[in-house]
Amino acid sequence: MTSTSQRNGQTILELAMSSKNVTSDMVPVERTLLVIGSKNSGKTSLIHSFFDKNEKPKPTLALEYSFARRSGKSLTKDICHVWELGGGLIFKDLLSVIVQKTKGRRLSVVLVLDLSKPDILWNTMEMLLEEIKIHLENVPEIEQYNQINVKNVEDKKFLSPLPIPLMIVGSKYDVYQNFEPAKKRVLCQCLRYVAHTYGASLIFYGVNDAVLVKISKEMMSHYGFGTPYPKNLIYDSNKPLLVPAGSDCFDKIDNLNEAGSIRSMHKYKSVFASNFKQVNNY
Repeated sequence: MTSTSQRNGQTILELAMSSKNVTSDMVPVERTLLVIGSKNSGKTSLIHSFFDKNEKPKPTLALEYSFARRSGKSLTKDICHVWELGGGLIFKDLLSVIVQKTKGRRLSVVLVLDLSKPDILWNTMEMLLEEIKIHLENVPEIEQYNQINVKNVEDKKFLSPLPIPLMIVGSKYDVYQNFEPAKKRVLCQCLRYVAHTYGASLIFYGVNDAVLVKISKEMMSHYGFGTPYPKNLIYDSNKPLLVPAGSDCFDKIDNLNEAGSIRSMHKYKSVFASNFKQVNNY
């Protein structure tokens, strides 16, 4: 039987609920970012931008940890744990440490791809995404934490998202700017297809571009602290891409209207490799 005795105008039940809410507000929200990518792709620089650090990046040894705090909805500051996997594919087995530690809960992956080296980009992306999928599959009864608001409902049946959020960053935009327009179109088309299929956000980043640094911080903050996405949408291959998860559309990516046209990851891999011959970098 629930007591409803009065105390200072409040029932015991109301006081208990109020106390519970205060206790809940004292608990910070903790999220984790796992930053991966090829060696020297700019992972540390991206993290430093997120933390507003101006120090020169040092080579990352295996797995390195840092964290940030931010005032959120609770009375205490929310925490974003950031783990960076160094060495590209060399230490990929260490991915299991973070996946198992978090069980996928409030974990987001930030995949940094070096736009200045398209000859290793696809293989690096493919292998790291496969490793992440394998480790997530080894988490017993993992929940679907990747809640994507897909704007084009027809695309949903073609998506194969990870159970956790994914952010893809094309780094070294300053080098990409000098590519031939045709190469830019292919690279953007293929990355947009991969990102949309995986339910990922996609941005281009340059450490010396103040606007791109700001956008990267906003996107990292979205995954690290639950803040809103950056407001703009950019699909133009002649500009730095800014495509939040679920906002793209397969029809806009490939313009395939002819009957019998087939979309597949294998097809886009072939298109990418025919324009950027792939070499192994591991």
